[in-house]
Amino acid sequence: RGYIRAMLVFYPKDFTPGCTDQLIQVRKNIRHLRGVGIEPMGVNSGDAESHRAFREAHALNFPLLVDEGSDVARMYGAIKDDGEGIQRAVVIVGKNGKIIFAEQGAPPWQRILSVMRTTDDTPAPVEA
Repeated sequence: RGYIRAMLVFYPKDFTPGCTDQLIQVRKNIRHLRGVGIEPMGVNSGDAESHRAFREAHALNFPLLVDEGSDVARMYGAIKDDGEGIQRAVVIVGKNGKIIFAEQGAPPWQRILSVMRTTDDTPAPVEA
């Protein structure tokens, strides 16, 4: 909180075609994301070993977080309608700790970058 905008990229499973393409797109756009203060993180319920192998296989230059039990996905509304499994979604938490972007699916990068360029999420100063 206060330093970066955290982009949580929820994806169903490591090594599946759609998820692989989604995260490769994050990798390809990381310079633009970091240019507007966004630090991306992939999130799913896979284990640490699967994430490590997936990151290495596709040269992903951002962390993949383990969401065992899908509690984080549930908290951000990235659960499939049947309540089982993670649904593809992007959530950006601003520097002020509030959600400033949330969309299911894989939103176009241009829309994400446009929203971030016009968002003021600077935390209010703390009074002594």
